[in-house]
Amino acid sequence: MRWPLVAPLALVFVLALPSAPDARAGADTGWKIEGFRSEIAIQRDGTLLITETIDVDFAALEKHGIFREIPIEYSYDSEHHRIYQLEVVSVTNADGKSWHYTRSRHGANIQLKIGDPDQTVTGRQSYVITYGVAGVLNAFDDHDELYWNVNGPDWPVPTRGVSATVSLTGGGLERADCFQGSTGSDEACTKVVNDAGTAMLFASEGGFGPGEQMTIVAGIDKGQISPEPAPILVDKPENWWEKNFPPATGAISATIVLLIAGIGGFALLWWRHGRDRVYRSLNYLTQDPSEETRPMFARDQVVVEYTPPDELRPAQMGVILDERADTKDVTATIIDLAVRGYLTIEEKEKSWIFGKTDWHLTKKKETSGELLQYETEVFTGLFNATATEVDVSDLKNEFYKDLAEAQEKLYADAMKRKWFSRNPDTARDWAQGAGVVIAAAGGGLVWLLGLSGWAIAGVPVIVVGVLVFLGSSLMSKRTAAGSEALRRTLGFRLFIETAEKRRQEFNERANIFAEYLPYAIVFGSVDKWARAFRDIDTTPSTGSWYTGAAMFSAADFSRSLESFSSSVSSVIASTPGSSGGSGFSGGSSGGGGGGGGGGSW
Repeated sequence: MRWPLVAPLALVFVLALPSAPDARAGADTGWKIEGFRSEIAIQRDGTLLITETIDVDFAALEKHGIFREIPIEYSYDSEHHRIYQLEVVSVTNADGKSWHYTRSRHGANIQLKIGDPDQTVTGRQSYVITYGVAGVLNAFDDHDELYWNVNGPDWPVPTRGVSATVSLTGGGLERADCFQGSTGSDEACTKVVNDAGTAMLFASEGGFGPGEQMTIVAGIDKGQISPEPAPILVDKPENWWEKNFPPATGAISATIVLLIAGIGGFALLWWRHGRDRVYRSLNYLTQDPSEETRPMFARDQVVVEYTPPDELRPAQMGVILDERADTKDVTATIIDLAVRGYLTIEEKEKSWIFGKTDWHLTKKKETSGELLQYETEVFTGLFNATATEVDVSDLKNEFYKDLAEAQEKLYADAMKRKWFSRNPDTARDWAQGAGVVIAAAGGGLVWLLGLSGWAIAGVPVIVVGVLVFLGSSLMSKRTAAGSEALRRTLGFRLFIETAEKRRQEFNERANIFAEYLPYAIVFGSVDKWARAFRDIDTTPSTGSWYTGAAMFSAADFSRSLESFSSSVSSVIASTPGSSGGSGFSGGSSGGGGGGGGGGSW
């Protein structure tokens, strides 16, 4: 996402935020957490026995004690909450002397308020909280997993250090991972697994400021936990809709009127600003510049084009077709560069029976200014200043920046050719940003009007926001020149898709098979193009730049080429992992269960 979409999202996010932990704590400052240690013993039935030792220094402040908030309820899907069953075993100091505490429910958290309301303490204090919790572990096909936030982000004061141990009697602990910092951070912290697989040690790298936390991941061999871990689910409340959306005639009438007005407004916006411009005649033949807005339900007069119109490259046709510079266009560019002699593609045999096919790319010559800017970006992205060879698999998590630059240059190329009245990517971003803002405003109206039983009247605003977001592609607009380029591109696509009818012509044009392959990729017509060349020897047009793992045939080659295209599209668009449900599939600080926080009182 670019700034036109990010900016309104950030604004909506900030406006929608509830009171942050630091703001809620108010003046809860002047003390610090000297250490936060957690000992997590995994039981064979999947429950956890957790002992948290929280050492604090109140200095000269007079405090009753601390409170600890532990999340036990999470949204699971549209119909269920996931809950953790938590039972407090004891709350003591470091010497084993019991602290007075009360337990209460605070939203999705359990709050343990520790300390005597009739007495205050100062200086260094230690709080040892032992509790059991069930329903935390997650099951995967090849392992079970503990994904746990040790201390949580909701502490208003600094913490000098956080550590945790995870144990499993008899062994079975395997992979470990650890993240630290603010929510969403993938900064690593220290992790150690003993050889016996009975214990793991995790420790933060330095201290934490308010809002920072440590999240750990512990993998468990399949079969060590019995029965297999499963989430504990409860139904979400069913009376929210009935409470906020009563069958009031006035509210329903207002809702219908607003919905019709909103949809009508969106349609009017598209009618005025989203419809393409077209020439009144075949401009490239008549040179008549007169134009008009495309009439409703008008169809282009598509005439077969036997060569790429205006010598357009495959990616340029891809942009004019769907108004997007996508990975398929970049993949077609790579193959086009190979056909034109800039690189070769070699299919590598699978390393073992279940291995994945890979391809080896070799640079054959340097560019000398004859390539378009986006082609140069793709070529230099594949081969850096010194490299002349690369495997496609090596581009994973590496090429995405070059991909973004190539896509930007493709859009710039389209705008230079005056195909669009405004950059289609920017137009979509602005429309999506507007949709988010409108939907968020509708959510605010639902809440505000819900106080008087008219919440349903805010729903049309949400619907319109979603409609604007989903219909963002309708806001890009082709110029008359762009519509003409589209019509001629469709004519060339018609040639590719009906090529089988002209098989005899291709015997006289030996290189046409390879030359037009990149266009067939953009059009999604590789199979049709290959069928036109069955029983025709196309080796001379492909052998100089593509080496396969099996004997050549047009059909086999088309399948290999589609596999190559699919693999390249996936690899070049891949980015480093983000947070997810499993810590081993790209976790982050703040992920998983646990967390919460606390404060003093």
